[in-house]
Amino acid sequence: MSEKPKKFGPRVTVSVTAGDYDTLNVIAGRDDVSVSWVVRRAIDEYLRRHRDPQLTSGRSALVRRPPVSERA
Repeated sequence: MSEKPKKFGPRVTVSVTAGDYDTLNVIAGRDDVSVSWVVRRAIDEYLRRHRDPQLTSGRSALVRRPPVSERA
């Protein structure tokens, strides 16, 4: 018996607000896709935008947040 080929790479688990989850479900339902597909697409678009040096103007595209211990 052969192994089932993997469709995707490593799994990532994230927590989102209830409102964001509801919005993801609405988008997924409207486009007849899964929430996972919507999230993968959003990640892909975000990474493409931040890999393009013209769009980041030579600066870091990521905003650094302070460690949890330093947040008010």
